[in-house]
Amino acid sequence: MYGVPVNPRILPLLWLSALACEQDYQVVATPPDVDPADVTECGFTRVENTAFYRYDCNPVFTSTEEDWLDVIGSTAFNVTEVAGHPMYQVWYSGLIDDGSQFPPYSMGYAVSADGTDFTPYAKNPVMDQGGESSFDADYMSGNQVVWDPESEQYVMIWQGIDDEVNPNQIVNGLGVGTSSDGTKWTRFAKNPVFDFGSGASAISYCWPLDLTLGDVSGYTGYVAGGTGRDSECGIYRLNASSLGEWKAAEEPVLDVGERGAWDAQGMTAMSIAQLAGQKYMFYVGFGSWTQAGNYILATNPLLGMATYDAHSDTWERSDDDPVPVNNTATGDVGGVEALTVGTRIHLWITDQYGEGDDAVTGIGYFLFDPIAAEAEDAGGE
Repeated sequence: MYGVPVNPRILPLLWLSALACEQDYQVVATPPDVDPADVTECGFTRVENTAFYRYDCNPVFTSTEEDWLDVIGSTAFNVTEVAGHPMYQVWYSGLIDDGSQFPPYSMGYAVSADGTDFTPYAKNPVMDQGGESSFDADYMSGNQVVWDPESEQYVMIWQGIDDEVNPNQIVNGLGVGTSSDGTKWTRFAKNPVFDFGSGASAISYCWPLDLTLGDVSGYTGYVAGGTGRDSECGIYRLNASSLGEWKAAEEPVLDVGERGAWDAQGMTAMSIAQLAGQKYMFYVGFGSWTQAGNYILATNPLLGMATYDAHSDTWERSDDDPVPVNNTATGDVGGVEALTVGTRIHLWITDQYGEGDDAVTGIGYFLFDPIAAEAEDAGGE
């Protein structure tokens, strides 16, 4: 489950997973449209009567078996074309399970040719833990990465936490890093670039959700936050004209659901992808908090979807119910990454696999394929 301290809020404490690669390849202009079922070991099965398809050999990512980490934490995905074929990249925080509240961490990276079989970078980790005086000395999560063709570099944001600066105040801020090849990262000198602990306009911020290139210039991030009842965490834009200048909007782009709804308390993750001119938002929502010592935990998270209306500049939920991709009835969905490749949106969804002592948090692979679903429905009539 995700968790945050009651005051101030910090990033949820759920350990997830994810990929990346050096840029010594040629980028081509025409996107490939390869049917994933033709290049993966297993096929895909449609999820009920939706446009979602589940990979038959999930989970695809639970451990890298590297000796510098015990547990995979937050992840960030990217897809780059190499000689006309997609290459999947992932960056992931790696944690040493020493039993402490904030285990030691570093960041690793891996690549895949098909989105299911990932190879860790031989020289991992690619970023070490922040120093004792750093804003992220104790924790790094919420990683998000984009490739910026204008500056010719990868840009990463993450949430950092330092629990030891002041016994009564946790430093909780947004960090920025850059890399020319995805493996050698430089932290921005003026980190943190945004303070989650002191909200503007009475907004109380929870954690980072997503990062995209700006429509004109700069970057657009999305953060969870709210001004309403009971520690809500809706979705707000966080625009940046440069790496060091980040400003949050005062109104949410997608607010929490109505009272009693499955996403009535907020969102813990999201990802945006565009397909056939339509923007889709995939988000992890939850309906209640559970007290756990000094923290409140986001309880029973599930996956939702919204679509963008460019005329009104608003996002609308596609359905009142969550997308039925969850493995457990009550919901243990921890994260989502959405990337468009050809005529499909590829999704990597963090969830719980197995039961009891055999339960493990892993990444599942899914496709959002409206064309295939429409053809399937037409063929069945």
